[in-house]
Amino acid sequence: MNDVTFAHEWVLYLLAAIPLIAGAWVFGMRRAVKRARRITRGRAGSPPYAAMVLLSLAACAAIVSAAQPRWGTRESQLPRTGADLIVVMDISRSMDAVDVAPNRLEAAKAAVNTTLTRLGGDRLGLVVFGGTARLRFPLTTDLTAATQVISALETGVVFVEGGSSAAAGIDIALSVFDEERESGRVILLITDGDDLGGDPAATALRVRDAGVNLLVAGAGTAEGAPVPVVDPATRRVVNKLDANGAPIITKLNEPFLRALAAAAGGRYAGSDLSLVPGAVDGRLRALESAQFDSRPTSIPVERYQWFAGAALALLVLGSIAERFLRMPWRAGVATAVLLVLLPGCATAAHSANETGRDALSAGDTETAINAFLEAQTARPDDPKIALNLAAAYHAAGRYEEAILAARRALAANSSEQRARAFASIGHHQFASQRLTESLEAFRRALIEDSDDEAARHDYEVVLRIIENANRPPGEQENPPGSQPGAGPTPQPGEGPPGQPVPGEQTPPPGPGAATPPAGGTPPPGSAPQPGQSGGPPTSAEQIDKQLEGIDQQVARVLADAGETPSASQALEILRLLAERSRIAAQRDALGGGGNPRDY
Repeated sequence: MNDVTFAHEWVLYLLAAIPLIAGAWVFGMRRAVKRARRITRGRAGSPPYAAMVLLSLAACAAIVSAAQPRWGTRESQLPRTGADLIVVMDISRSMDAVDVAPNRLEAAKAAVNTTLTRLGGDRLGLVVFGGTARLRFPLTTDLTAATQVISALETGVVFVEGGSSAAAGIDIALSVFDEERESGRVILLITDGDDLGGDPAATALRVRDAGVNLLVAGAGTAEGAPVPVVDPATRRVVNKLDANGAPIITKLNEPFLRALAAAAGGRYAGSDLSLVPGAVDGRLRALESAQFDSRPTSIPVERYQWFAGAALALLVLGSIAERFLRMPWRAGVATAVLLVLLPGCATAAHSANETGRDALSAGDTETAINAFLEAQTARPDDPKIALNLAAAYHAAGRYEEAILAARRALAANSSEQRARAFASIGHHQFASQRLTESLEAFRRALIEDSDDEAARHDYEVVLRIIENANRPPGEQENPPGSQPGAGPTPQPGEGPPGQPVPGEQTPPPGPGAATPPAGGTPPPGSAPQPGQSGGPPTSAEQIDKQLEGIDQQVARVLADAGETPSASQALEILRLLAERSRIAAQRDALGGGGNPRDY
């Protein structure tokens, strides 16, 4: 027992109370015996000192067990798991606008730095864009260094051309993710949406096809604010002016941000940047974490079980000694029964359960089922054995029997065990293609344990599948994740591999598809748009007329879509806005000045 350590060393101070309590008990018993002898001629029974000693030793063993003694070590590979978050941040000149205090960029940096404090074991990467885009640092767990880089960001440091390109930033973020990982990947885009750049519709489809979660946050307000710039002559901060000498007002382009999030299968988190840390934390916790690294480590071996067993044995012996001390033959029989039969039963159940787990890991489902049934016979009320048996039935494809086995665990006293039982039932129901019953089971699991993120993720997956199956064929889309959980056995957060997913459809056609988007509007560039003459524009007036026609089309689609556009409506909005950005760029070439969105 060299190098003995304790997880909770302060608990050992309670040992000092045992002799004090024992001494007080002895003193009190002696006084009681003396008083008894004064009032009776009969012989007073002697105090049960043996029981007192045994119970005192049991208390000492229990205290040592609670302190969790450890000695010896074993070598192990410690996996490092977590989600990957890449922040794509707009640092164009418009982010210096002060319609958000103290300005858009500072508010965005504060939101990201607060998000970093909640990441835990997750990895972070950073992409910045403004006219063009570049990677500031790849995925890392060094959040201290990441915070320093983010705090030092300034606008206008990656300009190649005016404006900003959210699409380029997202494309770089997609290239940074590990291609072998299929889960736990999130992109956080923070921008005012002033300029799209590239083909945002195609970028959104790439995000969705890659299975990456996109979370979009808007920086700015609908009212907007002037774009501040530094006058090179006076070195003073002035407002950027258009060709007519009027200040350029930058406004939050929420239609673009909503459409981008909807087309990518993500979520628009609104324009209140103070809510970004909570939104990111909730999304990361709902995703399945993946292992991205492992390192060898020496783990101390816990020995508290020995002292817990000794405390239980001493407690039983102390109770026997107190009750049967005057009947030695009965004490011997009772002790023999307790020490031989009861531990034997517990050992048999434990051994059968371990045999079943080993067999299930090896793929021998029949042996696992028989072993778990044997363990359940010895301990019929153990919810863990019931869930193990349900997992074995599930692996054998016997889903109805798995549901019946898991229901035995619903009688557990622990809400955590009941939550596991409902989650297990949800997986068996899902494998049986009973999606409504599966959704209800996961809902009941969340009622029992509202902090069970695995059950919450599974509930969201099944809900999306059901909603997707009820949509019109043209609006169906792939839900995030093909099924609840993953893994060989249906434990909480895990589901049956290889099962077909009802309601799964192919994604809507991408850019360049022959089928026009919903609403009958052909993709931009395939035919003249309202306000176009059919040929290249020759004046700023023609360009303004074309832009006005596109704005009218966007307004019509937005009116039909409301707050949550469908995937096809979102793609149409993105194509129209991309076309608008392309045409607006031609105004500057013709000397037409700058539009409030175009810089």
